[in-house]
Amino acid sequence: MESLALLVSLIIIAMLISGVTALLLTFRETRALSNVTVKPLQRILTIFLALISFTIGMQFITQVDSLGGRVIGGFGITTALIAFYRVFK
Repeated sequence: MESLALLVSLIIIAMLISGVTALLLTFRETRALSNVTVKPLQRILTIFLALISFTIGMQFITQVDSLGGRVIGGFGITTALIAFYRVFK
């Protein structure tokens, strides 16, 4: 049972860290000289991390019956959607 609890905590940490990191990457300013190389890589990394957070958040919302699991999943989805919005606007 301890290994299951450890696995679930690692999944939750992966969702939370990837969502917050994707959101923070959208606030990062790039200089004019580095826009050509850094901006596309930053967008790709942001999309990848937001997809991880969105996918795990959707799994938590649809498969967990407790309110706490739905709140945690909602946080992951919200951060991912805000990051998607900021990348594609």
